[in-house]
Amino acid sequence: MIKIRKDDGPFEDRPRKDAEGASDNSPRNDRGRPQRDERRPPRKFDKRGPGRGPRRDNRDFFGRKPEAPIPDDDAPSKAEVVTGHRCNDIAEIDDQILGLLEKRTFLIRKEGAWRKSRQKSLVDPKLEKLLRAAFDRSAGRLGLDAKLTKQLFTLLNQFSLADVRKAFEGEGYKLAPRVEPVSAGLNGPRSFRFTRMMLAMAASAGASVTLSPVTMNAPNKDLAKALKQVGAPIHWDDDFIRNDGGRTLEFEGKMAFVGEDSFNFYMLLCLALGHAGRCKFTGKPSLQLLDASALNKVLPSLGARVVPMNPNNPGLPIRLECGGAMDEAVTLPGGIDPDFAAALTLAAWSFPGGLTIKGLTSTARERVAEAVTVLEACGIKAELGKDSVSVSDGVPIMEPQPQLPLSVRLNAMLLALPALCGGRINVEGSWPRNERADRVLEQLKGLGLRIDVATENVVASLEGELPASADISLGAYPDLMPLALALALKVGDARLSGANNDVAVELLDRMGASYEIDGDVIELKPGKPGWEGTWFSPDPVWSMGCALAAFTVPGIVLENHGEVTATWPEFWNFYNSLPTGKMKPKPEREKKDDTRRRIKIR
Repeated sequence: MIKIRKDDGPFEDRPRKDAEGASDNSPRNDRGRPQRDERRPPRKFDKRGPGRGPRRDNRDFFGRKPEAPIPDDDAPSKAEVVTGHRCNDIAEIDDQILGLLEKRTFLIRKEGAWRKSRQKSLVDPKLEKLLRAAFDRSAGRLGLDAKLTKQLFTLLNQFSLADVRKAFEGEGYKLAPRVEPVSAGLNGPRSFRFTRMMLAMAASAGASVTLSPVTMNAPNKDLAKALKQVGAPIHWDDDFIRNDGGRTLEFEGKMAFVGEDSFNFYMLLCLALGHAGRCKFTGKPSLQLLDASALNKVLPSLGARVVPMNPNNPGLPIRLECGGAMDEAVTLPGGIDPDFAAALTLAAWSFPGGLTIKGLTSTARERVAEAVTVLEACGIKAELGKDSVSVSDGVPIMEPQPQLPLSVRLNAMLLALPALCGGRINVEGSWPRNERADRVLEQLKGLGLRIDVATENVVASLEGELPASADISLGAYPDLMPLALALALKVGDARLSGANNDVAVELLDRMGASYEIDGDVIELKPGKPGWEGTWFSPDPVWSMGCALAAFTVPGIVLENHGEVTATWPEFWNFYNSLPTGKMKPKPEREKKDDTRRRIKIR
């Protein structure tokens, strides 16, 4: 009988040992017992007497034990060493995976460029079908989960359609503002969501409306283009969007491109529910991973359903089929997107008899409250309850130039400037009345700022000094966490709510800040944080948050500062002109000379 030791493994060059300790290939005598190798030296016996085993405590000749090594508190523990080895091994494998992914993406993009040159779609359905079959076979052979591998294949294809992130080269965009008392004023950016909801209401009602001033960023422009594709007479320029009115939307047989914002897609989808027929929606690669099938848990109650047009993608492009009987009340499942709840509320006035929506979560209720504000501004009756909302049917009545409230997350950064460098700032626009907007003003007042809110502007000024310590609670809102982190760094000794924000912790580590995490609170300690290297910001709002943090930690270097311009085009112009805030004028467009004529010479 052969016993397998723990050190035996699946190595062909390692001989197994039997119970006697000899290898399987060792020579044996006539009785079958292992024969001693003549080349092996004779065994040394212990001279301390019979019954005495060999020394096992490493004593010397005089019986003295060796001195114990002095423990090094700074030396890594055994667990840390093992973790480090495992991290290096896995990171090396990940590096190989990413390298192969880059090659795969290049080949598919090359195929797409060839098809585009011949006026074909970028994706070859036949090639994708063959690749999918081969991928499934390999995944089945390796015993991998079928559902996860399906999602992985979809993700791999998204890399070939997404924008290329070029390797960063250069010095980056260094943030080193002048720390002087601010004395500035500007027209604050309006709420992007409120602007888009008002535009959707005007287009669906056929009202003649001009929205101004408007920040013409990607979400606003994508919605204007999508509404125009379904029949809305919409025009826009640098700071306004106008719907001429006179006709409503027509979805039958149309295909609308909604860009990359899911809220735009939800609004168009819900507005189409009141129109019988079929229509299609498509968008950028980020929306191809949207779980559109989850909407079928609600849409059948409204006489509709969505059908993915690409079976390998859970999201867009999709086909909407609607026109059936609609219930007067629906209950949303727990996993539904809060933006869908807001879009359904906004479009409920166009359904026969209106609609009652139940099952709102706390996040969904906050989004729905924004839609209720828009409905009430348009003369539609809407009642918001604890976990439900009821919208009556009717005809929207809109002003020719409705008032657009200020964006809370963007203008809060402007109002916080006096807390970072002192002085006074005047932001023109109407400050909204909701829980989050009130929370921002309370936080700034708690830091020693004086806030004067009027009908058409908000003024913030620093009177005195910042407190020695403070509780920063704005981090509980994810989109206000960049501002909360900048304020906490300025105070120094601060308790920052929202410890589950990985980006905030990453920035604190990059700055070398001293902090402790206690539950959901980051306790920031006074110190002198610094900065080295460059950083790729995950979001334009985080880039603007770093711009504010640079008043306390100068020298932060961004790799992708240009993405802020796509969200708020005037931000860097205003930021670089502080403390006066007098921005450089926009370059004027060259006017065409209509008097010139082309003369053909024979």
